[in-house]
Amino acid sequence: MGANGDSTEDFVYDTFRDQPDKLPQDVVYDKFRNFVKEYGAKLEASERDLDESFGDVWDMMDPIALDFAPDSKLTLEEVLGVKCKADPLFYKIMLVFSSLVAEVGDLVDEANSRLLPALSTFGENPSDRDLEDGEMQLSFGRMLPLFLDLWTFCDRSYNVIENIVKQLASIYNDRNRKNPEKKGLAAYQNTHLTTVWVAMADLMRVLITLDQVVVQNDYFQQASTIYKRMMKNARNQPEKYDTEMAKAKKFGLLLDKLETDLLDDQIFERCLSERFHDENHGDNLMFMHEFDFQMRELFQNIRRGNGIVNEIDKRQQYVGLCGLYVMYYSFFSNKIKGKSEEKKFFKTLFDIHKEVPVLHMYGNTTYSPAEWLGRRIPDMANAVTKDPMRDHQAACKAALVRYEATLEQTVAKHLQDVMVWASRFESKHMTSKTEDIISKKSYMITKGVYFAQEISTLIKTVLGLHVVLEASLNVKKVLLLCKSIELLKSILVTFHRKSADIGNLMSIMSEYISYNLQRLLIPFKRKLKENQAKLDETQIDQMSALDLMQRILYGAPTRNSLIVLKNALHIVTSKTGGLMKAEDFDAMKVYMRKLEVISTWQATLREACDCSFLYWQRAILPKYFEMIFKQPHLAPGMAYMFAALHDPAKTLLSACHLSDRKSLFTAYQKETEEDFMEMIINPLCKEIGDTLRLNTHSVVLGQDRHELGNNVHTDYQHLLKCNSLRFFGKKLNVRDHVQNHLERQFYNLTALQPQDWKTYEEMRALAKEKYNMNLTEAHLPGQILDQGLDILEITRGIHVFVTKYSYNINNQIFIERPNTTSSKHLSSVHIRHIANSIRTHGTGMMNTTVNFVFRFLTSKFFIFSQFLFDDHVKSRLLKDIKWLDDHKAETNNNYPFKRAEKFVKDIRKLGVENGNSYLDQFRNLITEIGNGLGYVRMVRTGGMRAISGSINFVPSLEEIPNFAELLDEANFRKNPDDEEEEVEGEIPDSTMQAAVNLDTVLQNQSKKFSEGSDYFKLLEGVFKEEMNSEKNKHLQNFYSIVPSLTLSFVEHMIANKDGLTKKGKECSFCDDGFSVGVMFILKILDLNNKFDGLHWFESVKEFYKAEQKRVEKQMSTANTSGPGSDQQGELSTLNLTANRIKQRTREFELLLFAFKSAKVFFKDKRQEEEEEDEEDEEDEDLDDLDEA
Repeated sequence: MGANGDSTEDFVYDTFRDQPDKLPQDVVYDKFRNFVKEYGAKLEASERDLDESFGDVWDMMDPIALDFAPDSKLTLEEVLGVKCKADPLFYKIMLVFSSLVAEVGDLVDEANSRLLPALSTFGENPSDRDLEDGEMQLSFGRMLPLFLDLWTFCDRSYNVIENIVKQLASIYNDRNRKNPEKKGLAAYQNTHLTTVWVAMADLMRVLITLDQVVVQNDYFQQASTIYKRMMKNARNQPEKYDTEMAKAKKFGLLLDKLETDLLDDQIFERCLSERFHDENHGDNLMFMHEFDFQMRELFQNIRRGNGIVNEIDKRQQYVGLCGLYVMYYSFFSNKIKGKSEEKKFFKTLFDIHKEVPVLHMYGNTTYSPAEWLGRRIPDMANAVTKDPMRDHQAACKAALVRYEATLEQTVAKHLQDVMVWASRFESKHMTSKTEDIISKKSYMITKGVYFAQEISTLIKTVLGLHVVLEASLNVKKVLLLCKSIELLKSILVTFHRKSADIGNLMSIMSEYISYNLQRLLIPFKRKLKENQAKLDETQIDQMSALDLMQRILYGAPTRNSLIVLKNALHIVTSKTGGLMKAEDFDAMKVYMRKLEVISTWQATLREACDCSFLYWQRAILPKYFEMIFKQPHLAPGMAYMFAALHDPAKTLLSACHLSDRKSLFTAYQKETEEDFMEMIINPLCKEIGDTLRLNTHSVVLGQDRHELGNNVHTDYQHLLKCNSLRFFGKKLNVRDHVQNHLERQFYNLTALQPQDWKTYEEMRALAKEKYNMNLTEAHLPGQILDQGLDILEITRGIHVFVTKYSYNINNQIFIERPNTTSSKHLSSVHIRHIANSIRTHGTGMMNTTVNFVFRFLTSKFFIFSQFLFDDHVKSRLLKDIKWLDDHKAETNNNYPFKRAEKFVKDIRKLGVENGNSYLDQFRNLITEIGNGLGYVRMVRTGGMRAISGSINFVPSLEEIPNFAELLDEANFRKNPDDEEEEVEGEIPDSTMQAAVNLDTVLQNQSKKFSEGSDYFKLLEGVFKEEMNSEKNKHLQNFYSIVPSLTLSFVEHMIANKDGLTKKGKECSFCDDGFSVGVMFILKILDLNNKFDGLHWFESVKEFYKAEQKRVEKQMSTANTSGPGSDQQGELSTLNLTANRIKQRTREFELLLFAFKSAKVFFKDKRQEEEEEDEEDEEDEDLDDLDEA
């Protein structure tokens, strides 16, 4: 070790000494080269990890995410606490203003979440066709409930603003100083309640936004005019419209008032004209001075940052400030007219439009400060400019020129800043100091939110300027704006990816900021306590506010807590009197803002990254997709663009003017997918197909591919390697689309010209080498589909066949199980396949098949016997049998359902292998036995079908002539010279042998067709004697395990049928081999009567019937208990339980039918005759009853 603690390995001398054959510069060069190589490998691994995380595994649109916003159900009264009530006036002021600020927040949230989305989409048509007569009236009629809600919202907003103004005016009033009873209020006249003023400005911004959304949508006025015209006709002809004159007239008046209040740009104006026309605030000079101070303070805050990072959300505050100034002018116009200072301030406020001529409000709505102020206060506007509209147009054009000149550099800077920020945000902490980690993480969070706001503002401003000026966007601008959108979503993805790390530090960051705030408050509080005897009214309130702040800072920074905290801070900082330094005062404000940002960063980030405006700007998508196709290296950014294209969904689903609210969303989704297919997928398919064809033909024709055309070579690997794009529940995969297109094209062309299959195979091989595409073989098979699998292959691999195929007892078909194959299609084996194979190989294959199946069943029955002989299984079965004998009376000879369930659970406790218990494996064994028997049945039926195809040329199976005897008679004829003598004819011996062969064939075919070979009887006879021997006595317990097997089978079938509607390969709709196997085993063991004596299916029916009644009773009880979230959740659970009961009941019924069907195969003739006699007796009894 050296003196500084470093290892000697760091000395260059040691390196040189180890490598004496290299010069020092060569050693340094090798080290640097190795470093770059390792670092490059790490970067590639990081890029690969990030790509995978945003692809199939990780997505920012995951249904589960972390919400870090502090939440508490404490009311404002509970936040203030009981201690505040010791100072009644302080408690009242804090409660009143905090409640008003909270109410403003609720109103703003309601407008953003419910009113603005529905209003902004009004008039949007999901189809390109023109509206038919009556559709506009219907759309306006559907909006009437929303208009009523908007009416109520506006009235509530007016009440809140009126209440805020009255409360503030009551504090800032000269009469408080003169009135001894209001001496306490005078102490608050030095307090600047900025939070209340900002909240009022925010609510005014919402009212202005509602006005702008309605005014800038001409469809409101058109629909209103046509609807009123229709109602006028209804008023003139009430009987035609099934209404009354009085109602129609009253409704018409309401429509007129609705149009005046909501649709004529009067939402904001009504707030001033209706609520304050009787109020005389102009004489309250103190209120006027406070109003002026707050506007100037807010304006200065908008013009500069407040201590952390430059914030772009101040554009929205500027809109609210304009609303505040209009209110200020309406209150105090007589006092401020002609004053140069007021004119100067208004000019400064008005000149903001030169820098920001257009502000994005919502959707496709913009706000123009110069135009709006010119309409609201024309006197002041005309005093600072001759023509506000002309100034607005000039400012828009100048701003557009500036953005066009600097857009590329700005986007490049944003890209660099975001990349640096993301790399630092993703990096691990290089320090162990908790304070440094918290400071860095909080800074990175704030910085990320700032970048998102800055990029969002750039996009919305540029698009807004083009909308206002009706200017077109060139391809370069589209690409730059889309790149900005991708950057915006990449910030959101980075935050989403780091959610776990942020979550671990959220509470620590909040506590750290709260601690710093308390550290600043404690010295101030100590100084006030030192002068407690000399405190005035203001300082006493400051003490109360300090106590309140300290108590709140110990808790979580919830929404209500932050509101109270900010209002208390205004009181604390109202009068410092030299007790607090100016820098401490500024630091306190900074920490307060940091605490608010850290607590609400997710909501701010979501708002900044929201790209719902893309619906109205979707004309840029075709250009964007076209540029992606021309520049494939930009393809990885498509994932972020598609994430942005998800954002309009919530707005589109809020459309109220359509009969189907989903139609607008569906049309948007369809249009986007069509643009994607038309601009990327279809051209890409054509280009890759042409490339493969030209490369293949260039080899065949011996020419260079460039001589055949397509001289421009573009590498489309970036497009093909692009991960699946998620778009509203769908996965858009470029590679899959291209593969499907090429497979379909190769197949169709090969079908038209089968001799060209080799060419397409070469193209397929080239696609694999060049693009890594695994295409299906284009060579068509040389057989028809009816041939299917050959019977020889099935018979030789019978042990594999029974595990890979499922049997359907009714249709006599085997279907391949999806989880046993990697193919895109499933094979099936039908009777016609077996018949075709028998025609090929002859009927002798049938006996061979039975022999193979016999050997297979022998091996399976050996395993079957071992399972039932196992002590764990045998003991449980004997225990169940004894229990049933002892409780016959109690159970009514029914095997209890719960008993079977308990048996299943006990077996599962013995162990599970690959998710299957030993009982499940035993069920699979029986299913394989049944599949083998089903295959024998299919072979027998296929043989009969093959025989029927050859014997249909025989006229009658009952009178088949003997051709050998006929030829014998014809060959011996009487001698013409001697009639009693017979002489041999001239029929050759070959003809006689042919007749004998024909007779043999006809007899065999007739016998097989009329009787058939009952292979089940043969197999039954072979196994029955051995299975019922003394050494296999333990097999007699099999009937008691059948109920548990049926439970396992039903669960297995439900899971498989559910899999049909989901992605995955564990799915099937039939598996009747189990029923056949159970019935065959019961037959050979003579256990049918014992199993029937269990009355198992009756017990199942009774159990589920009781369960159904219990659930219905609970549902009726829940319905009568009244509405509520708990009741709704309980009803949902009960509905799911009822559906599950119905599903299981249906599966048991299907299993019972399968058992009965399989039982028919193993009935002997005596049993069939007895059943026929019983049916005849029942028919006779019925006839006797009818006669009686």
